[in-house]
Amino acid sequence: MATVRRNSRSDIEHETSRRGDHTEVTVPALERNAPYSGKKAVTRSRTLSIAPTGQCTPILDDDELGSNLEPGSRPRESEEQLDYSLGKFRGSAKYFFVRSLLWFKDRGEGKTVDATEDVLARYHNLYLYGAVPLTIKVRTAIRSGSLGHILLCLEFLAAMLSIVAYLRSTYAQTTQLWALTVRKIVALFFVADYLLKVYIAPVRFYYITSVTGVVDLLSTLPILSLWSKFRNEGAIPQMLLVLRALRILPAFAAFGIVGGTVGQQIFLLTIYTLGAVFIAAGILQWVEYKATSAATKAEEGCDPEGCFTFYDAFYFIVVTITTVGYGDFTPKSDLGRLVTLAVMLIAALILPAQFSKILQLASRRPYGGRIAVQKAIGCNFIVISGKISFQTVRHFLSGFYHPSHDKNMAAFPVRVVVMAPFKPSYDMKTLLNRYEGRVEFIEGTPMKESDLDRVCASFATAVFLLADEHAKDFDAEDSAQITRTLSVHRYCGPNVRVIVELLKPENSNNAIWDETESGIEIISPEAVRFQLLARSCHVPGFSTLVINLFRSGSLLRHANPCHWMSEYNDGLRQEIFPVILPSYFHEESLKYEEVVEIVYMSYNVILIGLDVVLLNKTRAVKLYPRGRLVTPSDIGLVIAKDLETAEAVSKHSKSKRSIKRAATGVKVALKSIKKSQQHDMETGIGENTDSSSINRQQTDLQAQFRHFYKPSIDEQQQNQSSEVDFVSSLEEAIDAAMQWPPLRKRYKPVSPVLERRADAIQANLEQRTMRVVLLPRPHILVCIEGKWPLNLFYFVSNLRTTAPVVPVVILHPNTPSAPDWGCVGLFDDVFFVKGSALFELDLVRAGVLQAQKVVILTQRFEDDDSKPREDTVSSPVNTLDVKNIVIAANVERLVSPARDRVLVELQQENQLQFLRPHYKIDAMQFHHKDFQRNSDAKLQFCPPFTAGKGLCPAAFTFLTYATYFNRNTLSIIEQLSCGRRVGDDEDGEVNSIRKLELIPVPDCYIGLSFGEMFAGLLRNDKASLALGLYRPPGTHCSLVSYVSTNPTSSIQLVYRDLIYVLH
Repeated sequence: MATVRRNSRSDIEHETSRRGDHTEVTVPALERNAPYSGKKAVTRSRTLSIAPTGQCTPILDDDELGSNLEPGSRPRESEEQLDYSLGKFRGSAKYFFVRSLLWFKDRGEGKTVDATEDVLARYHNLYLYGAVPLTIKVRTAIRSGSLGHILLCLEFLAAMLSIVAYLRSTYAQTTQLWALTVRKIVALFFVADYLLKVYIAPVRFYYITSVTGVVDLLSTLPILSLWSKFRNEGAIPQMLLVLRALRILPAFAAFGIVGGTVGQQIFLLTIYTLGAVFIAAGILQWVEYKATSAATKAEEGCDPEGCFTFYDAFYFIVVTITTVGYGDFTPKSDLGRLVTLAVMLIAALILPAQFSKILQLASRRPYGGRIAVQKAIGCNFIVISGKISFQTVRHFLSGFYHPSHDKNMAAFPVRVVVMAPFKPSYDMKTLLNRYEGRVEFIEGTPMKESDLDRVCASFATAVFLLADEHAKDFDAEDSAQITRTLSVHRYCGPNVRVIVELLKPENSNNAIWDETESGIEIISPEAVRFQLLARSCHVPGFSTLVINLFRSGSLLRHANPCHWMSEYNDGLRQEIFPVILPSYFHEESLKYEEVVEIVYMSYNVILIGLDVVLLNKTRAVKLYPRGRLVTPSDIGLVIAKDLETAEAVSKHSKSKRSIKRAATGVKVALKSIKKSQQHDMETGIGENTDSSSINRQQTDLQAQFRHFYKPSIDEQQQNQSSEVDFVSSLEEAIDAAMQWPPLRKRYKPVSPVLERRADAIQANLEQRTMRVVLLPRPHILVCIEGKWPLNLFYFVSNLRTTAPVVPVVILHPNTPSAPDWGCVGLFDDVFFVKGSALFELDLVRAGVLQAQKVVILTQRFEDDDSKPREDTVSSPVNTLDVKNIVIAANVERLVSPARDRVLVELQQENQLQFLRPHYKIDAMQFHHKDFQRNSDAKLQFCPPFTAGKGLCPAAFTFLTYATYFNRNTLSIIEQLSCGRRVGDDEDGEVNSIRKLELIPVPDCYIGLSFGEMFAGLLRNDKASLALGLYRPPGTHCSLVSYVSTNPTSSIQLVYRDLIYVLH
């Protein structure tokens, strides 16, 4: 949303000042709410802020700001007033019933997190440590551990014993002692089980009034008759014993016997039918035994126990409901005939419905139904919609329900509803069934209020709207996404998070979001894609490092500790978690770097940054805020292997043991610092030294022109933009905003500018077109074989925000149009070569031999036939992926060795395995359950990915679920990619930038452990925060280089190791 600030200079006309990237101009405007005299309109001066993109925002004066508005805000309609007037479901009795259940839920016992409301709004409570009451601890132990399976087995056994005891009672006039003892034990178990379920229920009122709760309660009532003298004659207790047969169904569902597949549904139908027959036979046998007079028994020649045994009654019911009717058995009493009539009527109603369900399952499962909103009680309820495909759902669910997130999901479960405008395929049904009832599919669209009502979207905690990354028209797809977002936001109101994907990053600043900012979160995977690509050109393996920090992948089941995959697997487990810092950190006035050392030495956890409160009362993430004193409002961001380890930081106490361990770490660090400083004095490192003198691993052109610790271009532009320019007219301000190339190059030019400046753009293209590339310094070669990428601007722009500045050469078969070239030609040192990267001679003309990095981009599917189907696991071969694999092979043939000089994009993630070097990964090395959910996760172990050589845009699905748990995900990725300017409260110059770099291991640390180097770098004068290693080929028998994130502190450093550091 455009920035609005206070401005009291309303009496200055036609005065324009340029501050930063925006231009301010004062123009006459019609007076608001002024009466029209008929001859002369009343006008006043209005100041506009004109952005480089042409976006104009009015700046409100003091008298225009209402008394209830804060400075910098703008008047908007109250969305809370509209919340209860929308949706046909609202206002009904069911709506108020569900609201009352949610009211009970909110006031029930839950995790008590010691954090403010703004913290709880930014981070999901599953990720935050808090005091958990005994109720939730017991619930967690039952749902997640073996205790739950034991209770289910006992419940199944008790139900079966009850059935046997009931059958035994139908043949004996008196109950034997052992049978009575068994019935008492079973009855006591059912009572204890019911009380336990009431105790651990998230909303006890809902459980007691639910069908399950009523059945459980009725199964406990027979205990009242066991200690009464009428225990054998009571009709109601005998009938309640029959209901215990229903208690075997939870065990069937828990062990996968009952589910959504055809076989499971047939089994469930059989169980329901046999259960109904069993209950009816028991009722009929008891009625005939009790209601038939002794005279009738004697007349019919029956036994004194009755004319019907239980098996006779069971046989009679089966013959009756199947309409066979042999006539060999008939009821003898009037009450028995009444029961038989009721059974026939009920069978006529139930059995056709059950068979109809099987027929619907064979053709179309009733996915077009509705979600019972009561399922949201006691769990977090989210909806996934938009452009749904099998691949996106599989990647989303596998990461969302990853075992690293399961610690608290047992106590606070998350239910997912997938809503798509098509019928689910067999593959989709099979995938959803693997999540054991936690995921459901509903056929519908977010554009219809009736469909939103069917999925109960207004009660969800979040709604995800996924975009079609394979769309041919990005504008059309973003327009559809905007429409879906407004529809969901208007129906649900501001209390439901709407997380939407947009394909064009510039659409996130659309004016349509101005009045609907609350509750809407915009994600642009394209922006993240080019940030990772651009930074990977300077920092090898950067894309793998970042993706592994946020994407939850499959883990190895058995790994050789001495093999490189074991070390990489340990790094793959690392994720970024928010932690509530212990109070004594700020009570002792500890600085950030002191807290980092304590946390790392105690738990092998890296405190990468802080979420702090700014002067304007908003929160922002600061990575590596060296010199900052920790305050009570700060939230830590740590790299840890799992949630349990991250929570251990929050539970850390000031004990002698922790102080002793930290002091030991300080001694090791000081010892390493002395060696490091002595080494720096001897070698000259620490001065303005070029990296070519210290980078021992790289011997190609990339090493010769690589620089560390240099100011970025973004910093230089920021310094230049601090000057204030003045113009005298609105026309001059418009001309400044419409010029090409623009003065401010951080924003993508808009279409009107590109169309009006087409002649200047074509002239620039002719000047920059080269037949043979002969540049005085190495360059980055961009190979594009498909269509011209619409968002290529963001790749070049991100290349220019970090040092060093490297020329860019674009190789493409066709001459770009003026709008295409206008988005990249505005930057200096960007050149074009017409040719195909499939032709090796064209690669040579484009300077592949002099290139420090060759980037091979992908761009959408070329035709509809190659586009993957939405609902199936199988995908056709993408011809553009095959071409990119061939181009990579051509480059590696020409540039030998091509280590760390090739970066390839592939549209389909399973194509990564065809890049060199080839390495087969056995599926048996992964956990069977996780591998079934997402078999593509094994591709994270492919050598091209571990080395940072291969990248797939489809893998960016992790942004959606990562943003759900942590709203700062995009901010963290952006700071890692582009750097962050240091604030006044930190140690260092105000204009310095914290950024992630890859530097060689100093000689003094070779042979030492990673933990010793971590402490030494943290306390060195050139203080840096080590995040991981980029290990050379041959380390632990590896074929290529690989990324090791937050390795164990005992890992020994070798000669050619590189370190990922924030400095």
